[in-house]
Amino acid sequence: MKKKERILVILNPSSGIYSKDVATSVIFKKLREHFSTVSIINSNSPSHGFEITKNTIDLFDIFTAFGGDGTINSIASALVNTDKTLGILTGGSGNGLVRNLNIPLSWRRDLDVLIYGKDTYIDVGKINDKYFFNVAGIGLDGLISKKIELESKSRGIAPYIYYALKGYFEMPTFHVSINADGKEFKEEIMIAAFANFKQYGGKAIIAPFASPCDGFLDLCIIKKFSILKETLNIQRLFTGNIHKFRFYSSYKFKNVKIKSLDRTIPLTIDGEYGGKEISDYEISVLPLQIKIRVPK
Repeated sequence: MKKKERILVILNPSSGIYSKDVATSVIFKKLREHFSTVSIINSNSPSHGFEITKNTIDLFDIFTAFGGDGTINSIASALVNTDKTLGILTGGSGNGLVRNLNIPLSWRRDLDVLIYGKDTYIDVGKINDKYFFNVAGIGLDGLISKKIELESKSRGIAPYIYYALKGYFEMPTFHVSINADGKEFKEEIMIAAFANFKQYGGKAIIAPFASPCDGFLDLCIIKKFSILKETLNIQRLFTGNIHKFRFYSSYKFKNVKIKSLDRTIPLTIDGEYGGKEISDYEISVLPLQIKIRVPK
C-alpha cells in the first residue's frame, strides 16, 4: 500500500553524483512504488534550492535534498518552523549532517530511509540571518571554506587538510569579545565553532558533548597552538577527545554575541563559505524547529 505522502527530490547536478540520469531513473522508479506523488527537480544553486522549496511548500510533504551539505542547508532553511519533513539522499563529500544522523553514505540505501524511516525534530542554529543545522564557525574554519570555494577544483578531506595547514600558517588569531548568555569575556581565538551536532564531517569531532535535541548549542574555542609541538594532540579531533586538548574550551549556550576587536572574520556555515565577512556575529538556537527523516 502506497503512503499518502507527497515527496519532492531536489537534486544538485554539480554534486558528486556519478550519473544524474541513472540516479534520477532509480530514484523515481523506487519511490513511485511507495509514495502517492513523486517529483524530481534539478537545482542550479543553493539559492535556487531554497526558492524551489518555498514555492512548492504546499504541494509536498517531504522535501528531499540530494547533494552535499550546502544543498541540504538551502532546502532545510526553507523548512524551519513548518510541519514539512526534510529528507536526505547523500551526494556530497564531507556529509557532516548525514554522518551525525546515522544516514547511510549511499544514496541508494538512503531511499529505504525515506520509505521506512521515522521523523524526528532537531534544534536549529541561527547565525545573524542565516540558519545552520550541523556546525557553523568563524576564524580558521571560515578561511578554509573560503579557500576551498575560491581556489580548489576538488572537494573532500584532501583539500580540507591542505587549506587547513596553509591557513594555519597564513592567518593571525582574532581578538574578540564574547557574551554567552550574559557571561562576558575576551578571548584570542583561532577558531570559534558553534555546534548543533558533534562532528563537522569526515569523522572530525569538534563538540564531543553536543546534542541536537537539548535546546542548546556548543561554543567550541580553539586557541593558537604550535602545530609542531602538538602534532600528537591534533588526532584528538578524530577520537572524540578534543576536550582534553589544552588549547580547547567549550560552553553550552542559547545565545552568543561575538565582536571582533581588530578585523573582520571569515565565516563557514555547514561546510560552505558564508560570504561577506563582518566583525559582529550573533548566534542563537531555535529548539526543535525542523523535522528530519532518519533511520528507525
